[in-house]
Amino acid sequence: MNHFKISDKDENIISQNLENDCVNCFANCNSSGKLFSECPIYNQNRRQGKIINNKGTTFLCCGTTKTTKLFKEKLEALSYAYYDLIIPREQIISEIKKSEQKKVNRLVHNLTSINAHNIQEIYDLIPQDVLASNWRTQVEFIEKELVSKSNKASMMFLRIAKHNIHMKSEFSIYRKLDRDDNANLEFKGYPIRIVLLNVLHTFFGDFTSKNVYVNVSDYYGKVLIDYETIQVALYHLIENSSKYTKTDSTIYIDFKEDNDNVIISMEMISLYIPESERKKIFQEGFSGTSAKKLGKSGDGIGMWRIKQMVELNKGEIEINFGNTIENYRGIDFSKNIFNFKLKKYLP
Repeated sequence: MNHFKISDKDENIISQNLENDCVNCFANCNSSGKLFSECPIYNQNRRQGKIINNKGTTFLCCGTTKTTKLFKEKLEALSYAYYDLIIPREQIISEIKKSEQKKVNRLVHNLTSINAHNIQEIYDLIPQDVLASNWRTQVEFIEKELVSKSNKASMMFLRIAKHNIHMKSEFSIYRKLDRDDNANLEFKGYPIRIVLLNVLHTFFGDFTSKNVYVNVSDYYGKVLIDYETIQVALYHLIENSSKYTKTDSTIYIDFKEDNDNVIISMEMISLYIPESERKKIFQEGFSGTSAKKLGKSGDGIGMWRIKQMVELNKGEIEINFGNTIENYRGIDFSKNIFNFKLKKYLP
């Protein structure tokens, strides 16, 4: 194997693959090419050389070149070719930086938005100027407001809980996916109905405001999942349901089993998805025409994120799109069924 180190005139490393035992060789080398018989790694004769010029420093240690003359030609060619290496290297580094910055920007943007919602929830119950003017007796004042506005305070609590789950989802995505190409998943057995309800209850206020009833069947079986990533998938699905389900309707959530899987089925009257959009629904950044018309389209990552999270858990998601259209207040709805297939937990 050849070992090399190429650095520019400011000693910034362009590329190198030196082993720890190569460091002394590099430091002590003062020739453009010589035979070297004391290699601590390969225990064989090798040739090594170093060239220092106005471009930088190039070092090469080679065990295959037959003559010192050929070795010097190879080293000289390498010393003048490094500009061809630095251009793609800088391009790659730039693209990586852009990609990583995009992930960080998305995290910061989402967390800032969620935090703003939480602050607004608090000040909708007790205005900021009222708190500021009663700062000496804040606790007593808040206690009275909570008692006199108990229903409003309860709904605020649920909405803040929902926002906190969303915030937790964003942290989970970044920690497990965006920060590293290899997702760090922890598969354990969980009762899927309870996992679902842990997310669903925080949307009570959203469904209540639309007079949407959610009917969840009894089920006590467990699935083998990574809790955090499945919670992200369920959060986005239920959030979409709360936005796009028809007012004055019912969502039916049922559980079925086959030999190896548990199928979670969610049936609802929600936005009609035309055939031309059905293959695009899981694409990142895609928002349907009906969602845009309703004025509730987001960043187009909900369904893409759901599919991503379910597949990380070795599961599948399938949508049975409705074809019978029901128009309500100028918006087309149909019966859509979302099926999650997850691995059954078999202790």
